[in-house]
Amino acid sequence: MTEHHPNKVVKFVFSVFEKTSADLKLRIRNDNLTQVSWFAGLAKLYLENDPDMMKVIYKVKQHAQVMGKVKLNRANKDIQNGHDIMKALGITDSDKQNIYDLIEMDLEDYE
Repeated sequence: MTEHHPNKVVKFVFSVFEKTSADLKLRIRNDNLTQVSWFAGLAKLYLENDPDMMKVIYKVKQHAQVMGKVKLNRANKDIQNGHDIMKALGITDSDKQNIYDLIEMDLEDYE
């Protein structure tokens, strides 16, 4: 099994139309960001299930038509229900991180 290094830097490579690339670079520069900070910020919001980012992802899914409307709406409702349950239980982001840390410690003990 390969060991994962959480602080190892990796590159993402993807293709877009040249105009999209140029427009994006200009907008990012106009906002005083770098491409790296912009992408890393978006990735972090997505991985943290930020509610505002989830609205953006919903729009992206609608535009890309990766799911039917019923399934997309159901998935969106399920995500919102999950957030509501976590809030009702009083589970914070730091609580979730502590749980992940405990799970990781247990895994290391068994290896």
